[in-house]
Amino acid sequence: MIQRIQTLYLLLSGLLMLIPLFLPVLAVVVPDLGAVYQMGSAGVESPNGDADLIYPAWALFGLNILISILSFVAIFLYNKRSLQMRVTMFGLILKAGFYALLVFYVLQFQGALDAVSEISIRPWVAVPLVCMILDYLAHRGIAIDDRTIRYMDRLR
Repeated sequence: MIQRIQTLYLLLSGLLMLIPLFLPVLAVVVPDLGAVYQMGSAGVESPNGDADLIYPAWALFGLNILISILSFVAIFLYNKRSLQMRVTMFGLILKAGFYALLVFYVLQFQGALDAVSEISIRPWVAVPLVCMILDYLAHRGIAIDDRTIRYMDRLR
């Protein structure tokens, strides 16, 4: 149902989670080599501007796609509000897992470099956090709807 505000929250969350698929969320700078490695959901790209992945992160890529799909699936579960709330909370937890997996891959890549490196955070790294907030707002809206429906059933 498009008239419910939580549908818009879930739609926006699903669309925003597509951004890390195409844009780099972090950069690993190696001052000794003068190289800047861009890291997106697919992995670390080569520093010479090619689109070649030198350190793939397919688990992060798959998790990102799964999170987007879950947001879209939750929209169509409007008749089953309790399941919709569970799917929304599961998506919120997966977004926290996205950050954990991102940190894991960055630390693994820094260890594989064998050189001193610095992490430069891009603004797109905040997208999952914004989506977590949107998921919370959607969950709260679904809970209010559920409570209202139960109250209306009690009055009948």
